[in-house]
Amino acid sequence: MSRPRTDTAPPTPQVLDKALRVLESFDGRTPRWSEVELRRELEIPSTTLNRILRALEGAGYLLRDDAGRYRLGVAAIRLGRRAAASIDLPAAIGPELRALSRATDELIILAVPELEDGTVRYVSTIDCTKRLRVTAEPGASVPLTAGATARAALAFQSDADIDAILSRPRRRLAPGTLLDASRIRDELARTRATGSAMSWEETYEGAWAVGAPLLDTTGQAFAAVGVAIPTVRHTPELESGIRGLVTETATAAAARLEAGVPATATA
Repeated sequence: MSRPRTDTAPPTPQVLDKALRVLESFDGRTPRWSEVELRRELEIPSTTLNRILRALEGAGYLLRDDAGRYRLGVAAIRLGRRAAASIDLPAAIGPELRALSRATDELIILAVPELEDGTVRYVSTIDCTKRLRVTAEPGASVPLTAGATARAALAFQSDADIDAILSRPRRRLAPGTLLDASRIRDELARTRATGSAMSWEETYEGAWAVGAPLLDTTGQAFAAVGVAIPTVRHTPELESGIRGLVTETATAAAARLEAGVPATATA
């Protein structure tokens, strides 16, 4: 007679939940944790946490430094990049981009950072209907240090990534292109403090722009949205209004992606 089957499988959902909580602890505010700190923060039993950390380290999702502190590893970075690449970002947040276009009737830019190249790539643009306008082509790239949309994406990267970007040589694209590293750092700090960036003739002569980041749950920018306008249409009141609209758009777009709401639901 065969023996009755018994469920000997480990409580995988509970362990998986704990492992995900460990990974989600690593963000822009706390990029490194010791095992003791994680145990106190997450209240996971020591034996379980140690097993999870060793498994994640072995798979490349975590790296441990000489001081015994952990940070996200290459496997986690690759997973994030594959996830970003698999999303049709312009389609996913189309309603927000179109609403911003209707509200401003100016050039709308959606860009994603390419940290390895030190650039942002324009993945989508929406032209304005006015005769005097700024134009940009999807697929174009500009340095991460140049212009409001680019800096909105750069400001919310890790310190190490920012340092690496600023170590690259810079060239003038337009009369207002920022070249001095200390000036760029000041602008990045201002962007983090206000949630938006502003530029004046940095990538296009005769144009100013405002950009805001789309942030993931760790506080890192995976994209940025911008509005570019001819300088002859600049006023302080318009700039203030555009900043509010761009920031609201970026926040709403990131929330849509986080919630997984289909674009057709509110298109």
